[in-house]
Amino acid sequence: MSERGDQAVGPRPVTTQTRRDAVADELRRAILAGELKAGQRVREVHVAQQLGVSRPTLREAVYQLIHEGLLEQQPYRGVVVPSIDEKFITDIAAVRVALETLAARAVAEDPDGSRKARLNTAWQEYRAAHASQDATRLHQAHVALHRTIWDASGNSMLKRLWPTVEAQINVAIAVDESTRSDPDRALHVHERLIDAILGGDPATIEAEVERHTKASADELVEIIAERKREAGPGPAA
Repeated sequence: MSERGDQAVGPRPVTTQTRRDAVADELRRAILAGELKAGQRVREVHVAQQLGVSRPTLREAVYQLIHEGLLEQQPYRGVVVPSIDEKFITDIAAVRVALETLAARAVAEDPDGSRKARLNTAWQEYRAAHASQDATRLHQAHVALHRTIWDASGNSMLKRLWPTVEAQINVAIAVDESTRSDPDRALHVHERLIDAILGGDPATIEAEVERHTKASADELVEIIAERKREAGPGPAA
């Protein structure tokens, strides 16, 4: 990536706060909006100046996004926006189908109503985030909704596994959101999933998790492939 290309980075100055969370929110927004693109380096000096924050504050925010999987530290290159290939998308979808089906069925079996109540609360928060038209808030509510399905299942192994896979799921969701840029579609497909879980029929739950995750990932891979075909081959080295 040329130095000139790095100058075109999209984050906007953080004027009201210089805390880590404010900087992390702005970097997260720029990644989700596609202003920071896959493979692009995050140059500490330049980005700190652009955001109007200190380098230590920026560094703390960057570490947070590395933890979330939205940035990664690469040898000899520094911090970059990770490049996600089709295999990553399909692999994480396959894992999610198996584990989220288990989690969703456990939520549906709810012995005392508390599991469904937790899911409904997370769903209402997702709907409010959608209504806000705030992409960053919607992304966070999206991840939180799936986290709630795992956590509300009551399955101790699923609860232990979530922190291990959260970064990968976070990235997969971010790629889907930035590629499609269709929050109304996302609302509809999540509504189907939540209705299936609250309805409680195991076969319907299995079918909706498959549709929501695996079929959606396959469709996403095709969208990405089609855009690559339309863009044509890159310039010769």
